[in-house]
Amino acid sequence: MSNTSIEYSGGPLPSPETFAQQLREVSAQYDPVDKLLSLERDMALLEQTHGFSSSEFFRRYQAGTMGDSIEYVRWAGRYKLYQNLKSLISTSLQMVVTENYSVAA
Repeated sequence: MSNTSIEYSGGPLPSPETFAQQLREVSAQYDPVDKLLSLERDMALLEQTHGFSSSEFFRRYQAGTMGDSIEYVRWAGRYKLYQNLKSLISTSLQMVVTENYSVAA
């Protein structure tokens, strides 16, 4: 997977035109399915380490019984991102299927 981020540190910020070009390039490289799979791999490692599913972890985290270690905060963030991305992909696929069905009819 290619680099899909833009980072600036310590130096001058680029011109708005340069930034817009960099943003277009990064956006063109972004693959939501690759990101979803990467999140699944990350969560699988956490699940194996802690002995419960990400959904169970998140339920406990939301209830306030997990604490607020940086690992848990990151896991919760990954889980929320995973859920949102999965929903967006599902919605997009449904739109494609619906569109293809209406075109074929």
